[in-house]
Amino acid sequence: MITHLAERLVASLRCGVVAVDNRGLVTALNRPAADILSVDPEPSMGRDCREVFAHCPALPRLLLDALDRDTLPDRAELELDLGPSQRALIGFSLSRMADDDGAVLGSALFFKDLTLVEEERERQALRNRLASLGEMAAQLAHEIRNRLGGIRLFVGLARRRAASDPQTLEYLDRAEGELLAANGKMTEVLDFVRPVRLAPVPADLADLCRRALEATLARYPEANVEVRWDPLHDAPPVAADPARLVDALANLFANAVEAGAGRLGVRIRAEVARGNGPTAGEPIPGLRLHAAPGEARLCAEISDDGPGMAPEVLRRVFHPFFTTKETGTGLGVPAAQKILDTHGGSLDVRSEPGRGTTFVVTVPCACGEESDG
Repeated sequence: MITHLAERLVASLRCGVVAVDNRGLVTALNRPAADILSVDPEPSMGRDCREVFAHCPALPRLLLDALDRDTLPDRAELELDLGPSQRALIGFSLSRMADDDGAVLGSALFFKDLTLVEEERERQALRNRLASLGEMAAQLAHEIRNRLGGIRLFVGLARRRAASDPQTLEYLDRAEGELLAANGKMTEVLDFVRPVRLAPVPADLADLCRRALEATLARYPEANVEVRWDPLHDAPPVAADPARLVDALANLFANAVEAGAGRLGVRIRAEVARGNGPTAGEPIPGLRLHAAPGEARLCAEISDDGPGMAPEVLRRVFHPFFTTKETGTGLGVPAAQKILDTHGGSLDVRSEPGRGTTFVVTVPCACGEESDG
């Protein structure tokens, strides 16, 4: 009876529990632990913990070390490598079990997945860094643009003097082209660091996706992309600034086209937020939620069949000015994230080398309002 009650207690805990005996064999593994660690509980029971958790060797090391240590960590944190491009940050406490005579019976690990908490912590730190960087970058970009304007003025004066010299005119045309390109980069930096001001109205998310894709393909007329649409029928409108949201979506489509994607997929789906936890319907690994519990939202999943991203690139994809492209500014994806944050939505990504990339755009619904058509 007592054993059965203990088993039910472990099973009902919302935190992850893993226990081993003094031989290192798994004696307890509840469902939350199995889900976080990506293992099947039933076949794991009675097996050596080093075999069960071979994909994250730090975990069995903790459990086995606890058998011989008197001082054990409490409320510590550990990052687990669970396989290709999959990591989890856990907060844990470690306990050693002993009988009445003090003989060690085993050890137990109690833990929670802090990945979402850590991501939000990183996002806040990034916002703080961006605030400081934004002030400096805005001043610097403004000064550089002023100098570029002066240089362009002198190029124009030189063109008048060289009106009869075709070779010199050609050089001056090239110089002016480079100046315009540099001015465009400075404008992009200024647009990124300035606060985003919205004029939200009820809008059709699928229509905004189509407009963004059309704008992107107009920029890349040589692109040969096959598009697959999966809209949500009778979808409610989202609360959005159409121009701003189209800009954000266009940045994501451009990212796929520039990566050499031959096929794009756009899927619209609805979900109901439950706060900072799993979403209703299909879960999205690593999704950062900002919506209030019970708030209806629409998601646009933009998938491509491009080369995908290596884990080290994926971890930095939201960092401003980080780019793997020779001519990129590294502001496309961060700018899209900033626009969506301002909307009260979110932007997330999943990607693996050779398996393409999926950006997940989440926007709150404009409840009780009609779409702008």
